[in-house]
This record gives sequence, structure tokens and C-alpha cells, in this order.
Amino acid sequence: MNAVVPLCSFTVAFSCNVAAQPQLTFEVVAIKPVPQPTPAAIQSRANSIGMKIDGPRVQIVGGYTPLALLSSAFRVSRQQVVAPELRSQRVLRRPGKASGRSRVAFQVPEMLQTMLAERFKLSYHHETRDYVVNVLTVGKNGMKLPRLPDDTPPSSSSKRLPEGGMRLTQVGKVASPFPVMTSFGGLQMVDETGLDGIYSWVREQQPGQPGMSYQDIVQEAFRNMIEAAGLKLESRKVPKDTIVVDHLEKTPTEN
Repeated sequence: MNAVVPLCSFTVAFSCNVAAQPQLTFEVVAIKPVPQPTPAAIQSRANSIGMKIDGPRVQIVGGYTPLALLSSAFRVSRQQVVAPELRSQRVLRRPGKASGRSRVAFQVPEMLQTMLAERFKLSYHHETRDYVVNVLTVGKNGMKLPRLPDDTPPSSSSKRLPEGGMRLTQVGKVASPFPVMTSFGGLQMVDETGLDGIYSWVREQQPGQPGMSYQDIVQEAFRNMIEAAGLKLESRKVPKDTIVVDHLEKTPTEN
């Protein structure tokens, strides 16, 4: 990789028109730098950012690093993007999921690929590499959480604890906490529990011991949560497609 993208996030707002275009592109792209978020800011803004699609207009609200955009553009996890210079960047949020909203939603990743090639001069190649995934299964004593009624709506809330930590409650299916673990906990999650019910997931994130990273804190809270629920994690290696970045410009071309 020939260039280092600066340690900054950026917001992207764009509109697009894909009718009769052999190559999917955005009509207008605006990239603006935003401040690096702190762990507290990441948590407090987790529910207020995402991808919004209104007809032909697509807007990403929040911050994306180049690594996050690459991951979203190629429909792979950030772990499957080989670009070491981007690994130290703080990522504000995981790529927004837009499936089922419109035809445009399914084409956003291809449009992002075109944008990265045009604005950041991206070049890359594919490789197949082995990755460790974390498989969630039911423990020998079974699921300990009570199943909620199937019509219980998904929800999330947080409460600051007296000792400086935070209690986070999320109502949803088994995989509901997975996006947090993928984005901030660094665990590639796979659900093999066979459970399809709705549950209330509660995890307590403590400030952590000296030397612990934010990722360490999230992982510890998540592991405690699944142990209390009667579930367990197993690590396995699986082959996956990998995007190896050969070149990415330091800064994008001007808007």
C-alpha cells in the first residue's frame, strides 16, 4: 500500500441515479472530516447514526473511516480488509444496513466501490485467507434467560452505574448484540444456538483495569453476559474472501 490515509473519520452524503448506467455511481458525493470520537461518544451516539435512503438520495449520518467504507463497499467485515495503516483508526460506527428498503439500497456497496476508486484512487486484489470466528452455542445447562413474547418490540437503553461503568439493556434476538461485538469488540460472531426467541440482554461495562483498551472492556462485558445467559463461545477457523488494498490516496479529491 503506497499511501497512508490520515487518522480521521468523515461523513459522506450523496445522491444517486442508477437508471440506465452500466457502472453504478453516485451523481454527487460530499466528503467532510469530523473529529475522532471518544469511547463515550461512540456509545451515546450508537442509536442516532446510520444510513438513510429517501428515494434516489442516500445519506450516511455519522462518521466513517476509510476502513469502514471499504468494509461496507465490499460487503465484508473489517477483519477481511488488509490495510494495516488503517487499523489504528477509531471507527465511529459499523456500516449501516439498508437491506429491504429500496433497489438503491442493494446497490450502495457497488456505488461506494466506484466512489473509492474515483475519489481515493483505490486499487486492490482478492485473496482467500483463514479467519477465526466466534461461534455462539447453548451451554450444557441450556438457555437461562426467559423468553419474551414474540411480539415484543426491539429496544435498547443504557444507565450509568455509580462506580463509573454502564449497564446496557437490549431487547431482541440472540444476534442483536452482534453488531456491537463486530464493530467495537473485535469478535466475528456466528449464531449456532438455534434459538429464535426474543430475550432481554443485559451487559455491564465497567471502566476497566489500567492498560485495558475499549475493545477489551466490551469483550469482557459481552463474555460475562453470554455466560450468565447459559451460552458459550467457541473459536473456529474458516476461509473467507479478503480485500487486499494495494493503493489508497492520502486524501480524497475535492468535492
